[in-house]
Amino acid sequence: AKVHFMHVFSVVYLTPPGSQAVRLHNDDQDVFLLQVWGRKRWTIRNAPKLLPYTEEMLGKEVPVPEELVGEPTMEFTMEPHDVLYIPRGYLHEAATGEEPSLHITVTIPTSDYCWGVQLVKHFMQDLDANRKDPESLLKCQLSSKAPGNSEEALEEKLKGLIDNWAQGIQVSSVVDAFKQRMARTNEGQERQFGRMNEIKAPPYVKEDSRVRLMHGVSCRCEADSEFATFSRESDGQRLDVPITRSAAPMIRALTNRPLSVLDLPCADAFERLCVLQ
Repeated sequence: AKVHFMHVFSVVYLTPPGSQAVRLHNDDQDVFLLQVWGRKRWTIRNAPKLLPYTEEMLGKEVPVPEELVGEPTMEFTMEPHDVLYIPRGYLHEAATGEEPSLHITVTIPTSDYCWGVQLVKHFMQDLDANRKDPESLLKCQLSSKAPGNSEEALEEKLKGLIDNWAQGIQVSSVVDAFKQRMARTNEGQERQFGRMNEIKAPPYVKEDSRVRLMHGVSCRCEADSEFATFSRESDGQRLDVPITRSAAPMIRALTNRPLSVLDLPCADAFERLCVLQ
């Protein structure tokens, strides 16, 4: 990532059963999805516009217009260890079935690598840097409400402002400014990561832990059930907890005697830790 893309970032999605993880939309970036746990159904459709910019994304705030939605290009279920690549601009959506899902997206912000985007950012950076210079580009009034400024006059002033700026622009300065912005972004993420690592985490269940039910608490769970009932002997209170069917054998095995986490029956090691936590 450091060699080819300068900056990437990841997001983790934990989705409950029977949920639409993401409604139909597209992105201004390329993404790789890594399925870690559970399963998720994906539908990939057309790209209404190839390589869209941020302001051209669809489905973020309002549904994608029906006339822009094509027939599915691909429909499939992601399982653990599967990897999916979605190119920038392609419409996609996902949903879970009877089990939860955990996946990670690795995002490459490719719209930031476009000359148009970088020229706009460089232009704004130059304006901000010269804000206090009386001879700067900001000396020109660019408000349609200013005296004598019609829409035509405003457009002419803006064109002159950009033409004047473009005469001194150099490719190397745009590239250097881009690299500096990416470096600041990476440094900020590294600082945040460092601060998070300094936070003392509360006790948590690990594979080498031993677990048991609290004294005076019992659990009832039928085979292949979607509910577990915990009862407290001291006051007779009951707590009905929804569970996934795959977790039922493990919950049925819990007693007041300490048991090794790895000895509890569960087909998925990650699910075992999540449920016990």
